[in-house]
Amino acid sequence: MEKERQILKEGLDELGIDPTAEVLDQFDIYLRELKKWNKAYNLTAITDDRDIVIKHFLDSLLYLKAIPEGPLTLCDVGTGGGFPGIPIAIVRPDLLITLLEPSRKKIAFLRQLRRLLSLQNIEILGFRAEELVDSQFDVIVTRATFSISNLLTKAGHVMKAGGVFILNKGPKFEEEVGKLPGSVHYEVIRVSLVKTQLTRNLIRVSSPATQVPEKLTFS
Repeated sequence: MEKERQILKEGLDELGIDPTAEVLDQFDIYLRELKKWNKAYNLTAITDDRDIVIKHFLDSLLYLKAIPEGPLTLCDVGTGGGFPGIPIAIVRPDLLITLLEPSRKKIAFLRQLRRLLSLQNIEILGFRAEELVDSQFDVIVTRATFSISNLLTKAGHVMKAGGVFILNKGPKFEEEVGKLPGSVHYEVIRVSLVKTQLTRNLIRVSSPATQVPEKLTFS
């Protein structure tokens, strides 16, 4: 655990995040609980401690490169084992974060984790994005395997005017953005995943309209 804690500390430093003892302790608990619950609930295919720290914790925190500063509301669609929402919640307590996850088993894990980490800025809802009503957010993120167009269609109605969607995409993201309507604006933020040779493409999508339409037509 000490080795992984040092990797996390160095990774947080590289991301410009203060690696306080409290933050490191919270990630230690997260790692322990994820491994324990994964045996029964299949929360992740990544089981090596070092890989969990880098490819789940630090990879999730890359989203901060695309999230605006200030107190905002954020929705993590299809959060699964809590990625990227919970790592973000740990280091950005100013954000009010809603985790959307339809699986009851995963919800049980997320609630236990919220309790153990004393995360007061997290709400957990057992819905899919298309089932959510009467809620809107400044920022919508996902690490689930949604295409950009699919996420906009499913969750466009829960984004506030002037809000943004943020997705982490591989090198073929050009094919997806090529299918977006001309009214939808996007930017690509390329960032390196610390402790690896990998580059991530954060796609930040917004609309110039006052509000994202509930239904978008894609080519």
